[in-house]
Amino acid sequence: MLIQKNDKLYLALVVCFGLLEALFIILQMHKISMIANAIFMQNIAVVTLHTDFVQLMLYMIAVVLCNRIGSAMADNLAFSVKNTASSLLLEKLDRLGGVYGSGKDSGSCFVMLTDGVERLELFFAQFLPQVLKTAITPILFLVFIFPIDWVSGILLFITIPIVIVFMMLIGRFSKHASEQQWSVLQTISGFLHDAMVYLPWLKIWGKAEESAYKVDRIANDFRLRTLKVMQVAFLSAFVLEFFTMIGVALVAVTLGVRLVEGMVGFQMALFVILLAPEFYVPLRTLGSKYHDSINAMSAFKEITSFLNKEEPKRGNVSLELKEAPEIVLCDVGYTYKESGVSVENINLHLTPGSKTVVFGESGCGKSTLLALASGMKLAQQGSVTWNSVEINQLSLDTIRSQVGYMGQDIYVFSGTVYDNIAMGDSTITMEQVQQACAAIGFDKIVETFAQGYNTLLGENGRGLSGGQKRMLGMARILVRDRKFVVCDEPLAGLDMQSEQMVYQALNRLLEGRTALLVSHREEIIHLADRVYFMEQGKLR
Repeated sequence: MLIQKNDKLYLALVVCFGLLEALFIILQMHKISMIANAIFMQNIAVVTLHTDFVQLMLYMIAVVLCNRIGSAMADNLAFSVKNTASSLLLEKLDRLGGVYGSGKDSGSCFVMLTDGVERLELFFAQFLPQVLKTAITPILFLVFIFPIDWVSGILLFITIPIVIVFMMLIGRFSKHASEQQWSVLQTISGFLHDAMVYLPWLKIWGKAEESAYKVDRIANDFRLRTLKVMQVAFLSAFVLEFFTMIGVALVAVTLGVRLVEGMVGFQMALFVILLAPEFYVPLRTLGSKYHDSINAMSAFKEITSFLNKEEPKRGNVSLELKEAPEIVLCDVGYTYKESGVSVENINLHLTPGSKTVVFGESGCGKSTLLALASGMKLAQQGSVTWNSVEINQLSLDTIRSQVGYMGQDIYVFSGTVYDNIAMGDSTITMEQVQQACAAIGFDKIVETFAQGYNTLLGENGRGLSGGQKRMLGMARILVRDRKFVVCDEPLAGLDMQSEQMVYQALNRLLEGRTALLVSHREEIIHLADRVYFMEQGKLR
């Protein structure tokens, strides 16, 4: 799934250049042994010496080139896998209706899209090519060493299973430590996500210090888990270095004895001694990267599990809401398997043009209710209908094209005011944007900008207040004339002046539209035709 057809070509090239690199290393060491033997025997002409040194330089250049090209192919492979994984994760997240949970679930999504993908990239860029080189290089070296000195060949050969067994043992400890580190990373990421979203309310409820303490405790746990992973990596590197020194020393002593006894020539003995350290280089490198592969496997397991999640079955029916729709939720239930958070037995009737407000504390299920009513999530129990049409019969594209969503975080990209409202839709004219802004009073603010609607906005809305961002988000909804509007905490985090401005704009926006709003703020109650309270996933 993660490896595409083109990636197999990169793998093949990594193997080919790894093989060529090993061959040129052998030729390089052979040439060094020839030069050293000729100098030792005082049996070399100046012309021959010159030629041999030129050949040696060419072999050394070839080794470097093969190594660099192989690494470049591995980087291309890793980059391709990274892009594929990121695309698949985002597409899956999209089909699942966004972040599929809260807390650790949201943290899991974030960690997979960042740290998880990065771990996969390192695996394919470094560890996998090293596995291939380790499978090629030592065996190729042995093919050349055995005919020269079978004793040295056996000594080198028997270290291979020893190293493999050692890495398997280390892997058992490393896997456990890595999985614990990954789990804690998901937890802290999810908690930080929720803490940042609800920071104003944590302060109001006097929970900010408690949350800060919890973050510190989880962060300390993550530090300890990371130290365990580092300890395992250090032990692995130390033991492999020890094996290398012992192996090379045994080969050197054996060759020395056999050289004295006349069983092997000086040149060949030198050739084997020069190759012996190179024999261990791929094994040592593989060992040092092995704990990274364990980390990558933990990430791969989580990513694969996420990609294999069952998706809600949607239909392909199209529906255009030309007037304010009737939205009905009947005995609706939804449970997050990962967190256990749920909503249950939700019965809600949104009459055409009505404004319904749902109050409740963080984590009670309000955002899930919005997702269910807007069709971004499909109910596991009960039914949701738009104008008597079951929402699971509608295509996801249809749902998105009919719903106007506004949250407390409004995405603003680098571009003009017009660009940020039109959002790349070339059919939306400047006049339509101006009319939408005028309808909610945002035009008065835009007029104060240096270049009006052509004013460039910085990334993430630098230069805009929180209230101005909300009004920009409302203009996006209005210019597309969405008849069903859902708002998640539209007044959260605003000062008194901005709150009043957004409130008035929101009142204008919702005229003639069916609206569902969730909030902590009692001020928004004046907009409502109906008011509900949610507690532990239930409406009352």
